[in-house]
Amino acid sequence: MKANEFVERIAMDVVSEIDTNGSMPAGHNGLYQDPETSVRNTSHWLVAFSELYDRTGNSQFESAARSMAAFLQSDEARPEGETFHHRDIDGKDQCNGLIGQAWTIEALATAARVFEREELANLAQDVFLTHPQDERTGLWKRVEIDGRILPFDATFNHQIWFAAAGGLLADLPWTSPRVDDRVRTHLNELENNIRLYPNGLIFHPLKPPQSLRRYAHLVRTDERARIGLTLLTSSVPLPSRRRQLRWKAIGYHSFNLYAFALLKRQYPDHSFWESEPCRRALNYLTSSAYTDNIWENEYGSPYNPVGFEVPFVMEVFDIGSATDRSRWISEQLDRHYNSETNRLDRNTEDEATLTARVYQASRLNETRIDGCGENGG
Repeated sequence: MKANEFVERIAMDVVSEIDTNGSMPAGHNGLYQDPETSVRNTSHWLVAFSELYDRTGNSQFESAARSMAAFLQSDEARPEGETFHHRDIDGKDQCNGLIGQAWTIEALATAARVFEREELANLAQDVFLTHPQDERTGLWKRVEIDGRILPFDATFNHQIWFAAAGGLLADLPWTSPRVDDRVRTHLNELENNIRLYPNGLIFHPLKPPQSLRRYAHLVRTDERARIGLTLLTSSVPLPSRRRQLRWKAIGYHSFNLYAFALLKRQYPDHSFWESEPCRRALNYLTSSAYTDNIWENEYGSPYNPVGFEVPFVMEVFDIGSATDRSRWISEQLDRHYNSETNRLDRNTEDEATLTARVYQASRLNETRIDGCGENGG
């Protein structure tokens, strides 16, 4: 069975969970326990159903996708007409930084392409262009659901995923050239913004490896200096803090590279793909240092489905064998898929979200799964 056929099996079953307003059940952002709205998981499932319809032509998938797209266009998803409402928790923004917006822009851009719906592209574009970008560094600031400009998003994976979502959007025929310009600006500065550990692991906080002059510029252009605080605290030589950040980085490595893969498909000739940081990050993905740690990492397969992410990176960058790719996805399913419920609800703190993240496997074209119907129970 191909991986995208496995996604189809689950999707056929979860159709019954679509609410009358087109939304899907909300999760709580995995181990972070942030109460989320339905916007995130509906966005994930919209990608899955759109990709499945594109491959199969199944009218049931089309109906499901159109219903979800309608929800994301509604006032409930975007209550103040600015950014999408992703979460409600004291002390955190409701937009979920750049990453929440990236997930919904990704979904709208995918559905716009598959169903040739210009209005979905226009909505995604409006939200994307609402986010101010610093032209010198290519980094974006966050925008709250009421339109307030917030400080820079100081998490690396949030920045690269926002760029990846913009790349999907830029590929559409209705999109302003400004979207493509901003994504290219980010890509052009990526080598200056990414920081790696010596083994090629990507730092979790945004911590550009360049001079103090670059840091000073970011602090000056950040009204509340949040990014300066992040740069400082991620440099504090506290062993426990360093270990925690490194462990978290391992759990997010394939998530970062999945965004790289989305961008490479849209910008295959960009020089970053031949750069030393990109080469080192890919080499780490196939190293024993990664495989020896990732399956026991709580930020990995129970939340970031590495078994779906790694094969996609391998397909796009043409690394690893077909057997390697199958092994990754089989391990993900062995740990988390339950054949009785047809969900990824085993060994995870957030079964609704982990099951929704099967959408990441819907883009796999070559990877096969052996015996997936026997996993779990």
